[in-house]
Amino acid sequence: MDQLRTQTINQLPSGAALIKRELCYTICFIFILISSIIALNLGSSSRSLPLFRFDHFFPRKLPPPFPHTLPLRACDYSYGKWVRVDKKHPVLLYDEDCPFLDPGFRCHRNGRKDIEFLKWRWQPHGCYLPRFNASDFLERSRNGRIVFAGDSMGRNQWESLLCMLAQAVSNKSTIFEVNGSPITKHKGFLSMKFQDYNLTVEYYRTPFLAVLGRRPITTPPQVKLIVKVDQLHWRSKQWKGANVIVLNTGHWWNKEKIAKMY
Repeated sequence: MDQLRTQTINQLPSGAALIKRELCYTICFIFILISSIIALNLGSSSRSLPLFRFDHFFPRKLPPPFPHTLPLRACDYSYGKWVRVDKKHPVLLYDEDCPFLDPGFRCHRNGRKDIEFLKWRWQPHGCYLPRFNASDFLERSRNGRIVFAGDSMGRNQWESLLCMLAQAVSNKSTIFEVNGSPITKHKGFLSMKFQDYNLTVEYYRTPFLAVLGRRPITTPPQVKLIVKVDQLHWRSKQWKGANVIVLNTGHWWNKEKIAKMY
């Protein structure tokens, strides 16, 4: 009996041998598991979702540098702040030699000395605003209409866009007012055509955007006109069919402006 027990003990593996054998089994199991996963992924069609995704941990390529590392999502360009410009982000896209500026809007030639107001740019929160590309803008807007309607702020924006776009047009004679009207301050409308792109950029002066009418007989004599806030200005019919409409009216809705009624 003692001899049988001794023989059984001698047949048992030592501690080191047992650990070595278990480690070998573990490595073999991991190798088989990884091989199976790779085979399943390779066998799946391009349209189906792989069983396991390793690219979350080991991306196929490194992410590009800033600013394109920001998440790909819709950008709200109206939500942001003004930041000071630097040498890497020049802002000035045109100067007062632009032929489409109204004389009254040429600040330096009218006596303004400082230039600090030119050293700011708009930075949306959470997304990248690329530098304006006039050629790309014109190409994207080909055969289109862009309308600015409202007050003098809209007039400023309209003239500014004209000057920015004109930088990409070598022959400035191909940019003209469709009715031959000069660019001066007036109460009508102007429509500039970029002939090479069949694009019109239009401005309509309608400070309230609504209909202004005669005062009812029952109103006090100091009332000159009324604003019909439920009716768009009659010029709005001319905006119909525009691809882009930019409206400006906010600062007219105060006691002083409404009392004067232009």
